[in-house]
Amino acid sequence: MSDDKRVDEVLDILASETRIARDRFQMGVPLDTLGIASLDLVQAIYALETHFGIELPVAENQSGAEFVTVGDLVAHVIKTADAAKAAG
Repeated sequence: MSDDKRVDEVLDILASETRIARDRFQMGVPLDTLGIASLDLVQAIYALETHFGIELPVAENQSGAEFVTVGDLVAHVIKTADAAKAAG
């Protein structure tokens, strides 16, 4: 997955939407240690959906909090994008 250019795209969007330095978004870093405001995370998820043309299934009332690490969120975005592409 690290060779997938979409990883950088996801990380760039997360950094842009949350106004947190891009270099802080490392795959193993717990999201809750980055100090991302819940509204910023919701906006980041929306931006990811728009960019990749997907709808990210997230747990109801969690607003993205079900993703423990940056890598969890990245993997979820790529998996969802791949499933959408396969579905045609």
